[in-house]
Amino acid sequence: MVAKELIDSNIPVLKQTDNVDRALQLMGECKNTHLPYVCDDNFSGFFSEEFLLNYNYDTLLEDIRPEMVELKIDSNLPILELIKLFSQTSFELLPVFDSTDVFLGVIEKKEANERFIETLALNDNGGIIEINLHQKEYSLSEISKIIEYEYAKIISLFLSNDSQNQLHLTLKLDIAQISGVVNSLERYGYDVVSYFASEPVTNIEKDRYDLLMKYLSI
Repeated sequence: MVAKELIDSNIPVLKQTDNVDRALQLMGECKNTHLPYVCDDNFSGFFSEEFLLNYNYDTLLEDIRPEMVELKIDSNLPILELIKLFSQTSFELLPVFDSTDVFLGVIEKKEANERFIETLALNDNGGIIEINLHQKEYSLSEISKIIEYEYAKIISLFLSNDSQNQLHLTLKLDIAQISGVVNSLERYGYDVVSYFASEPVTNIEKDRYDLLMKYLSI
């Protein structure tokens, strides 16, 4: 999934001929406190509700300087890189451009995060296993073989490391009954620190899940 697939066509674009009253009305209708502004067919920044309330309702937007955003999203940027960029800015919307620098629309942070979670299958039923290991111990092919031997498949994974350079591998499997997988991993010397089964992600132990959500800036 890439950035151009996440553009929200329901988010209106403010124009030079719009006044403050019109801009605030559009923000209320789409329930968004920021909207993109296009001047002479070029993206020129964002206007916020808080900022516009400092002006008279009949003031034209062309007479007000919008708030600029440094980040410009390429239309083919992968979703994982997009999530990373959202974590580096306070903006809830980011502009998307094609290869010729033409403005295509905006992506909302919340929508990007939700779509990313869908790609990880976190809301699907199935088992979740967490493994701690050192860099030299990491072999996804070996772990996959162990899991597949127990008639299960990895449908998504999340890998992170701590300050001691220890890896934390979170695996989402396509089966809920994962005791056989856990036992096999432990027989091969893997440090299975926790596992959850039979419930959707909304009902699993919350500490690790909350850490992942914090990373995704939800």
